[in-house]
Amino acid sequence: MKRDELNRKVNEELKHIPRGSFDQNMLRAFYNSMRRHDLGHNQAFPAKNTLLRSIEMLKRNKPNFSPMYDRDFFQT
Repeated sequence: MKRDELNRKVNEELKHIPRGSFDQNMLRAFYNSMRRHDLGHNQAFPAKNTLLRSIEMLKRNKPNFSPMYDRDFFQT
């Protein structure tokens, strides 16, 4: 996947994870980074899996964090 394609895809997906509190924005940052890595290794890697890993990573330090995201889009 070319860089422009990757940027477009990840930016489209990020539209389904709204901006918000500091922790919500950290979720977006984790997702952005992890998603680029995942797609770089496997273009078919499900967005849902990246999101769940991002949430898990954030909840290690913020166990009460309640993420906001489009559950229909990510099929959770």
